[in-house]
Amino acid sequence: MKKKKRISPGKTLRITQFGNPILRRKQKSVSESMLHAGTFRALVKKMFPTMHRANGVGLAAPQVGKNMSFAVVEVRKTRLRPDTTPLAKTVIINPRITSHSRKVEYDWEGCLSLESVRGLVPRYKEIAVEYEDLSGKKIVRNLKGYHARVFQHEIDHLNGILYVDRMDDMRTLTTLKELEKEMRNNR
Repeated sequence: MKKKKRISPGKTLRITQFGNPILRRKQKSVSESMLHAGTFRALVKKMFPTMHRANGVGLAAPQVGKNMSFAVVEVRKTRLRPDTTPLAKTVIINPRITSHSRKVEYDWEGCLSLESVRGLVPRYKEIAVEYEDLSGKKIVRNLKGYHARVFQHEIDHLNGILYVDRMDDMRTLTTLKELEKEMRNNR
């Protein structure tokens, strides 16, 4: 078995937790001058190991206390999602959903800012999204399934929306431990 590389705490950031007002604000656009600043690039560089340390697949700037419209995403196979298709490290700057399917899917979501809690959340099955990459280039992508879900979740963070706000039935809110137990029992 391959040994996991340890991440030094000095190379990661503190994750802002539920209740902090920054998580409820619409974030400020990242300007072109900010995009090329060394401090911005250093922040982006620290966000990936921060996300990995917390076993996440996405992390938005407000989750590390920054009032900026960008997020990092990297989808990997996990014990809860062993069949997921990986998505390489991606930085999404000033993203917006330009269109979406009518079809909605329900699936379990969690958030690094609401530790150890999960809820059943409806999301569009497919979306088209526009964003800038680290070089400032405009990217247009069509995403479906879990990748679309992750992007919607992170874009919501940039608009002050948390996944619990999207839930139809708060009775599905559960701890990660209970969800894992339920999933094991249903295999």
